[in-house]
Amino acid sequence: MATPSTDISAVIFDFGGVIITPITRQIGMIAEGLGVTTSELHHVMMGPQFESGDHPWHRLERGEIPMEVLQGMLEPIAAAAGMSFRGDEVEKILAPGMYEVNGFVLDKISELRGRGYKTALLSNSIREFRPKLEEDVPPHLFDAYVDSSHVGMRKPEPEIFHHTLAALGLEDASNAVFLDDFAGNLAGATAVGLRTIHVKNPREALGELDALLGD
Repeated sequence: MATPSTDISAVIFDFGGVIITPITRQIGMIAEGLGVTTSELHHVMMGPQFESGDHPWHRLERGEIPMEVLQGMLEPIAAAAGMSFRGDEVEKILAPGMYEVNGFVLDKISELRGRGYKTALLSNSIREFRPKLEEDVPPHLFDAYVDSSHVGMRKPEPEIFHHTLAALGLEDASNAVFLDDFAGNLAGATAVGLRTIHVKNPREALGELDALLGD
């Protein structure tokens, strides 16, 4: 159990896998149809988890390329990995209704703000998805709303964590705790001094958060 901390003043939330159900569910369904594992397809479509480079999905999340060119850029990568894409993989992953919003997480965010904590959204997202993002996760719930495609950097790059801390008005990274479901993103956050909670089950993660905050 986490030792309660009285010096945490801000809580930073990821979007996918924390506020909404994880994108891996969609990837798993596509992978099954292609006859590959979820982890194999995830690596091909979304690139390395512990770094941020020139993979098309990374570039998309930094706002460097439009979503309409992504499928075509991924197909040669898939072919090199022995996968025969069918041309609709990106569309299927990002299709409306393929995920659910965890309302209890939004309730927790509202509760935290009411208790005086600063809150931030820190999401590796897509520029074309921004209207839907704001619909699902209202900006008024946060003191900082950081969308990778709008700031030109993405997790796990250290710059995006520093950007988020600055937006929250924090100089000491240890005054904030970050909740994310990807180990690579958590490693990046830990490297800049943030406290972290690995979200495998959002309800259990909120329990860990309560324990850390001393609730």
